[in-house]
Amino acid sequence: MKQKKSIPVILRFVIVAAAILTLVKFSGAVSWVQQTSNTTNTLHSVYFVDVFKGFAVGDVGTFRYTTNAGNSWLSINGITNEDLHDITFSGTQLGIMVGDNGRIFRSTNGGLNWTLIASGTTSNLASVSFGTGQMVYAGGRDGVILRSTNNGISWSVVTTGTVRYRGSAAFSNTRSWIVGEGGVIQASNNGGTSYSPQNSGTGSDLHNIFMLSDLIGYIGGQNSTIIYTNNGGSTWLPRSSGINQGIDAIHFSNINTGWAVGNAGAVYMTTNTGTSWFTEPSGVTTELEDVHFPDINKGWAVGLGGKIIVRTGTVGISTISSNIPDNFSLNQNYPNPFNPTTNIEFNIASGGFVSLKVYDITGKEVENLVSENLEAGSYKADWQASGYPSGIYFYTLKTEGFTSTKKMMLVK
Repeated sequence: MKQKKSIPVILRFVIVAAAILTLVKFSGAVSWVQQTSNTTNTLHSVYFVDVFKGFAVGDVGTFRYTTNAGNSWLSINGITNEDLHDITFSGTQLGIMVGDNGRIFRSTNGGLNWTLIASGTTSNLASVSFGTGQMVYAGGRDGVILRSTNNGISWSVVTTGTVRYRGSAAFSNTRSWIVGEGGVIQASNNGGTSYSPQNSGTGSDLHNIFMLSDLIGYIGGQNSTIIYTNNGGSTWLPRSSGINQGIDAIHFSNINTGWAVGNAGAVYMTTNTGTSWFTEPSGVTTELEDVHFPDINKGWAVGLGGKIIVRTGTVGISTISSNIPDNFSLNQNYPNPFNPTTNIEFNIASGGFVSLKVYDITGKEVENLVSENLEAGSYKADWQASGYPSGIYFYTLKTEGFTSTKKMMLVK
């Protein structure tokens, strides 16, 4: 009798253990890991031109760069002793960074060398952003907004005043935005020649703005503030469900998927155009000041104390089983039709590079769900399609020697 009763107990133990292992595999698929910056100075900005080469800048002229995805961060000394607040690139060679006392530095060789450029101001500069057509914009203390029409070779002062501007963004060669303390948003429709205010709907300080297009953008700030526009800023609406810390920076990899970082090491992710956010453990407790994702599956954040953290793992993919399948296969998505999320399961018979992409009815790629090396096993990828219109879509799985495409329908 005792032996008969022990069998269900063992089975229950095995089932529970298997479930725990499955959860561990899923949660372990994505993680933030600290990298060694070799500085304790606060880092204010990070930018990667691709998944291997990136830059981080901060207080007292701190300048760090990597060419191996952050496995090692090297320094360039002697550029300046002023605090550096922002760095950005247009392509892989042309870079601009800004800092205190009106400092603007420009590189034309991928960040190897930097030249001090006359800015026309001694105000501290907090942000710089490229538009198109050689337009560049910068903003900072004392209400200063700067513009360049020649890729940062020369600059002109557009405005001065009392507002402390914290973030800037541009998309086309005509439209740009500057945000700052007290909920201030200034927007230009004429290449930064003049600016007019937009209503943010908040009195909280605004720290960062990220524009996905001339119409769609996000702003983060103190008091758990995230606001959103889909009409170029004619209206800004709260989109901060799940946010419980002040936000210093926002970055989106595509229309659906984005990250926000801020106080107390907070990292938040959204997969539904910012409608809701969920927490990703960062492993740090100090403020994170900037975040950048050169690829949907890999990104970096930086902050106080010289912290640099990297996110690794695949968005929206989990391991179903590590048992080796007999064949490669792609299953029909479920549910189908769907609104707005569906699951796509597939089997990998041998390890290698795997691509899973979604296309619209015209054949245009709209989402890259998987693009990495995977071990043999069974997997599930999620597609969150809230940012896409109803219609027929196709998804294609490609590995070495195997390709399969299936059709699915989004109905809203």
